[in-house]
Amino acid sequence: MAQNIIETLKQEHQVVLSQLSELSSKGISDRGQKYQTFKETIIPHLIGEEKALYPRLEKESDMRDLALEAVEEHNAVKSLISQLDGASTSEEDIWVAKMVVIQENVKHHISEEEEKIFPQMQQKMSNELSELDSRYLESKRSALPVAAR
Repeated sequence: MAQNIIETLKQEHQVVLSQLSELSSKGISDRGQKYQTFKETIIPHLIGEEKALYPRLEKESDMRDLALEAVEEHNAVKSLISQLDGASTSEEDIWVAKMVVIQENVKHHISEEEEKIFPQMQQKMSNELSELDSRYLESKRSALPVAAR
């Protein structure tokens, strides 16, 4: 049976949180490569949600505000990632401080998705969840070249 979008996103959330936990620590080795792997995970995730999920949520009047807020949270994380791209990993204190702010933002975002958005999706869109998953995965695949930068 095809997986549904809620299951897919929850699995990806766990991966992202694990990556963030490691990257938010001082003294880790191979930080640059781990950061690149993190970006290759999170950027397609963000783009996939923005293209496949949030437009659908915006059609539900009681979910519209949550979807719009989620997009703005994505914009904040992308902006922070852009700042981090310009920071040297050799300036560990500054780099880790920026990563901690990304981690806090992402944790908040995941919490809202999993506690507010997903239960409503399950209730209102249960017959669409597998189709949304397919659209999400396709949108994610098209974002992979962007994430590799």
